[in-house]
Amino acid sequence: MYISQSNKEALKNPWVWALILFVCTFVSMNVIFIYLAFKSPPSLVDKHFYENGKNYEVIQKQAEAQKALGWHGLLIVPTSTRVNQSQTYEVVIQGKNSTALALDSVEIKAYRPSDAEADFKAEMKSVRPGTYTAEMSFHLPGTWDLVVEANQGEQQFILTKRISIRP
Repeated sequence: MYISQSNKEALKNPWVWALILFVCTFVSMNVIFIYLAFKSPPSLVDKHFYENGKNYEVIQKQAEAQKALGWHGLLIVPTSTRVNQSQTYEVVIQGKNSTALALDSVEIKAYRPSDAEADFKAEMKSVRPGTYTAEMSFHLPGTWDLVVEANQGEQQFILTKRISIRP
């Protein structure tokens, strides 16, 4: 078998094999990228991204103020959640030196990245100082972002967690 540049048989020409290999690699990489795009959902989209971008400095100051508070929080979610199944979601918020906090208001918001119309919120009730619960039921399966906002006077603490709801 003799392979050279001057050979007129296409499948014996190394340039043809190189072109076929390039096209196969290109197509397979695109298939992989499309698969990954469908497998991982998009992040939460902010409808007011331009205004928030202009207020970046204010948002940074709010983040620094939250860090200066020294509060710590833990959002406890059920291990397995299904659509239309009412379950208890609990948050534990502690101040400096792990002291329990009696907060003015604690609210949990559920955002669905792929459908903003499905978003909802619930007021959390105090079980004991520093521990708050809310009964929630999700009406659509998929990925949800939970945001807990705890307020005490002018001070605000925000805690986030991403969960998945099964059908």
